[in-house]
Amino acid sequence: MSVEDIKIVTYSKGAAIVVQNSVNTGNFFIVKSGRVSVDSEHIVVDHELAYYEAGDSFGLVSALTEHRFLVTLFADTDVELVQIPIRLLGSYLKERKELAMKILGLYSRELRTLQKHLSKANKPADREYHPERLVQNARTYLSWQKPNLAAYSLQAFLKWSKENNSTDNVQEASDLFRSVASSYKPFPWDNMQSTLEAGEVLFVESEKSNEIYVVLEGNVKLFGIVRGFEYVIDVLGPGEIFGEMSLIDNAPRMASAITETKSKILRVTPENLFESVGPSLLQKIFESIARRIWFSHQRLVILRLKTPVTRLYAYLYNSIRDQDIRLGRNLDVSLSTPHTIYIQMEELCNMCGIIKLKQESIDEFKADTNLVIEPNRITIKSRKRLEEKLGHFKSKEGQIVA
Repeated sequence: MSVEDIKIVTYSKGAAIVVQNSVNTGNFFIVKSGRVSVDSEHIVVDHELAYYEAGDSFGLVSALTEHRFLVTLFADTDVELVQIPIRLLGSYLKERKELAMKILGLYSRELRTLQKHLSKANKPADREYHPERLVQNARTYLSWQKPNLAAYSLQAFLKWSKENNSTDNVQEASDLFRSVASSYKPFPWDNMQSTLEAGEVLFVESEKSNEIYVVLEGNVKLFGIVRGFEYVIDVLGPGEIFGEMSLIDNAPRMASAITETKSKILRVTPENLFESVGPSLLQKIFESIARRIWFSHQRLVILRLKTPVTRLYAYLYNSIRDQDIRLGRNLDVSLSTPHTIYIQMEELCNMCGIIKLKQESIDEFKADTNLVIEPNRITIKSRKRLEEKLGHFKSKEGQIVA
């Protein structure tokens, strides 16, 4: 890393540092001294953070996703910033564990806030551990006819009860577990990196664990229980990280994770996170979180669209953009290149906030010759044609799409 790559930039009190909708030229910023205020008047979700002080950071999402700044920032006092080219983020943070954990925590909390807005889940405001929820969740999984999830949830509860000498709900959980014990087949993690078949449970909602996982190959679905129904939070592909939130705040899992396809997964424990991963993987961890924050913002916009079919097209479009960013694909090349999104039709509706789609709408969507809809994936033949379709909806309904 060249010293010339890292710069100290200064701003006088009252100066604009970042203007909303301006383009990030590829830099990440850490506040060295002073205070930076956040004007989030037009942002989609509420931010608990109203300012940045020494040690805080910003610019990750816009730099890594090549999108514009979502907020305006100005110098509340005289300010010194460390300006780091985004390509050096992994190597810079590799040598600064405490700073890396602080930044990871900041962006993980933002992602969690976005996901709570998306699911509109009736979750308790606190993040305390309530192990009895594992038993409640198991009953829900059984109503979904998913005994494997119920078995994992009950086993997690029984393990906690034994470790803490608790007898509350143990008899009920033991009786339930006996009925699904044959479905409990935990994966033996003999190595940090392993290949899992489709349907393997990595962790369940409300479980207390703090391993981080990275998808190297295949797809992993994250989902939660919302008002008794399965709510798909995300379907993650190669290069994506998940599970980092529980590491940051030592809190229970907010969702369950299960492999959708045969997958190669890297499992990293908190103890060996910085020792076992190199700068390039650390870079990917932050890139993954940045993309998920950006994509969650887009989903909030999509949920505001009135017409269900329009939501489906807008979601597919943003999935393509997310894929292009992750793969570093040229946007001109992407126009005519087929894109495959590994998602089921039911999951697509779920992620667009559609409980039940009218049959005529389903027929209209499936009749689109630009789409190839298969049981576990949807292929878009041409991004250009998809953009034209969205333009049609915009002119027809006067809505801002994608």
